[in-house]
Amino acid sequence: MQVVTVEEGLQRLEAPFTDSAYTLDIESVPIGQAYGRVLGATALAKMDYPPFRRSAMDGIAIRYTADTRSYRMLETIGAGEVFQGQLEPGEGIHIMTGAMVPDTADTVVVKEALTWSNETEVTVPSRIEVGQHIILAGEDIQIGQELLPAGTVLEAEQVGTLAGQGYSEVSVYRKPRVIVLTTGREVQDPTETLRVGHIYNSNRYLLEGTLYALGVDVVGVAHLSDAPGTVDGNIATVQHMLDTLGPVDMIVSTGGVSVGDYDTMPELYERLGATTLYRRLQMRPGAASFGGIITVREYHTWCMGLSGNPTAAMNQFYLLVLPLLERLSGRATMRRWIDCHLGEVVDRKHPLDRYYQGHIVYEGGSCWAYPNLGMTSGGLQALSVANGLIKIPSNSERLERGAIVKVFPFSR
Repeated sequence: MQVVTVEEGLQRLEAPFTDSAYTLDIESVPIGQAYGRVLGATALAKMDYPPFRRSAMDGIAIRYTADTRSYRMLETIGAGEVFQGQLEPGEGIHIMTGAMVPDTADTVVVKEALTWSNETEVTVPSRIEVGQHIILAGEDIQIGQELLPAGTVLEAEQVGTLAGQGYSEVSVYRKPRVIVLTTGREVQDPTETLRVGHIYNSNRYLLEGTLYALGVDVVGVAHLSDAPGTVDGNIATVQHMLDTLGPVDMIVSTGGVSVGDYDTMPELYERLGATTLYRRLQMRPGAASFGGIITVREYHTWCMGLSGNPTAAMNQFYLLVLPLLERLSGRATMRRWIDCHLGEVVDRKHPLDRYYQGHIVYEGGSCWAYPNLGMTSGGLQALSVANGLIKIPSNSERLERGAIVKVFPFSR
């Protein structure tokens, strides 16, 4: 049995990226569908921004004349309007914030600083700086400059920047396409009446929901029996999904990866053509695991067999599945571990690395991590409040409150 550390397992899984710069295809999507996607090519500025000189204030735009304080107003323009005339020395126009400053105007005076003699004659302050309150064309962005590098995750701010540059479509990496499998004769869907000795299928909804939140396309879901004699039928089911739902970038399954008589998922993956990368992880909870890759003509489908216990499965998901999905999505910057202060004493020495789900908060300007020390691998309650994973290294002595620990935040 191939037993590896979490770090070794991830290194093996990521080999296709380092060996051949493996990435997904790039596609073009409408700007309104770009949220959460990853930019596939460097975005360059299509124009100067602002594209013209703009007024930074409500007030008047004047053609400044030294030693002149009285100006005659010719017209009023708002944002989106253009003054068609020419200003002579001592003349100006009413102008609103964001409106285009005429070529013959060189200064804006704010409304609050003006003294009006009548509707067209106005007196300006004695001290004026030529060019004040005018935002120059290209002051923010110059045409041709790099707006966003490839690999940028497009949140609202980035999408807004692209829209402001006239991008109606954006080149992004294709979303990873994933099949979700759950296993177990004792597992039922929540829509069914629960039978004695059975449990509801929480793992399906844990995985589906997490994948959807990550912007992944879940292209197929199936529940497989682990009853004796069902392996061939399960293999046929999954092979049919691969044949009809392709391309499939990853299969994520829960259950059937330990050493019991009914743990047949490693056999299923291997018979589907997967090269086994590991069969067990040096961690708690979540040691029972499978990692492999099916390669067909240089195209890869990762096979990620997670524990059937919800907490253990989600630990494995964040440690191994998530980094792969981020690489497949084309992200230039991966989610990282951060340093936090331990929120309570941990006095449980163990020969393996332990990963506690916990609550991460900021108190007094510092990050504090509160592990759920009562967590069990099959528990559900902790999942509803956890927002990060706290690592306690193997053979750690007693860790006091305030000790620095590594934390992996769940949020994007």
